[in-house]
Amino acid sequence: MNKKRTAQSRRDFVKTGVILASGTLIGGVPITAFGNSINNEKSLLKVGLVGCGGRGTGAAYEALSTSSSVKLVALGEVFEDRLMSAHQNLKNSFPNQVDIPETQRFVGFDAYKQVLELCDVVILATPPPFRPIHLEAAVEAGKHAFVEKPLFVDIPGYLKIIETNKIAKQKNLSIGVGLQLRYESGYQEMKQRIDQGEIGDITSMDVYYNVGAPVIFPRQPEQSEMNYQMRNWRYFTWLWGGQLAGQAIHQIDLMNWFMNDYPTSVNGLGGRQAYSGPNQGNTYDHHYAEFEYPNKVKLHVQCRNIDNNWNKSGFHIQGTLGYADDKSQIFNSSDTLIWRYRNKEEIMGSSQKCQSHFINSILENKPINQLEYGTKSTLTTIMGRMSIHSGQRYTIDQVLASKRSILPEEFTWDAKMPDMPGEDGNYAIPIPGKTEVI
Repeated sequence: MNKKRTAQSRRDFVKTGVILASGTLIGGVPITAFGNSINNEKSLLKVGLVGCGGRGTGAAYEALSTSSSVKLVALGEVFEDRLMSAHQNLKNSFPNQVDIPETQRFVGFDAYKQVLELCDVVILATPPPFRPIHLEAAVEAGKHAFVEKPLFVDIPGYLKIIETNKIAKQKNLSIGVGLQLRYESGYQEMKQRIDQGEIGDITSMDVYYNVGAPVIFPRQPEQSEMNYQMRNWRYFTWLWGGQLAGQAIHQIDLMNWFMNDYPTSVNGLGGRQAYSGPNQGNTYDHHYAEFEYPNKVKLHVQCRNIDNNWNKSGFHIQGTLGYADDKSQIFNSSDTLIWRYRNKEEIMGSSQKCQSHFINSILENKPINQLEYGTKSTLTTIMGRMSIHSGQRYTIDQVLASKRSILPEEFTWDAKMPDMPGEDGNYAIPIPGKTEVI
């Protein structure tokens, strides 16, 4: 555990686990962080949104719900139809807080730069390969930022986030991360009980994210390859990072939180069984990864994007004295229920709590920084994908030594893409044993 690392020391990697302080909930979330605690026009907070899809629109909705002091002043998006839809929906819901003239709605790959000029706070909700670039620009401009998960798709992106965070800390900026399951009240109490030994020592953990396939947007006449891939971003590895990063990261992050640690090795497998043809890009439709923590506890992750199958999104934590599950329950070794979280009066969901904590940290001048655990949990998922695609077992040191970028060299509509269809129209699929990822 104290072995010296070539790329990053083990101590530096895990030292920012869960910090408990007086007057806070588990995970460092202030008890007073949620709700409309400030409604003062003198504290007007100008928010910009970059990435106007469903998640970005949802995050903006939650920010506006936190306080009437929040004003949405600018939008940035590469697709005009998504920008217009987001603007209309948010304007209808918050007519007094959304006033964005056409001159403050920007379309294109550089739209984020124009948004940053107009706001105090930016919500970054584009596909993840853009996140390191957008966050770097936001921090350089001195803007607080809420970044959606995952934070990057390859190791160069990870390294950029790490360097950007050093500057964010120097500037005392609030940086929130959209890993909202840490804000579930039931999971917060469950973690406290696990830390107190109610299930004994953790011996293994299982994560499930088995759901259907993402929607397909058929190729249109005269559509560029970049345009097509970005419309179908969940089917391309460079745009999504794989299903572990795009979806299972929520439960994986929870397991890292419960362990107060991060995996240091992984082996995995996966493939395409239901996906076929160019309409479903080059991603796998099923994945399995076995992660190992420094204390030899293993985390087993299975996820699937195939229709008409058994669906489950959740987890199971096995201990020497019992086990816990995603329904906020704890059982003893005889399968007897010994605790279940129930609070029928709680009406604020975890995603709203996450956003409200971020917004109120700025309004109350109590900056938070969640980049470290967001970065490390994202790294866990990318490490898993690299193992699955290559068929190799990797340690964290091997992964962090990678200099391979999977992104295009430039972001333009006619850019040369890292993944192009072959003569038969199909994209090259990663082949374990042949595909190089390091």
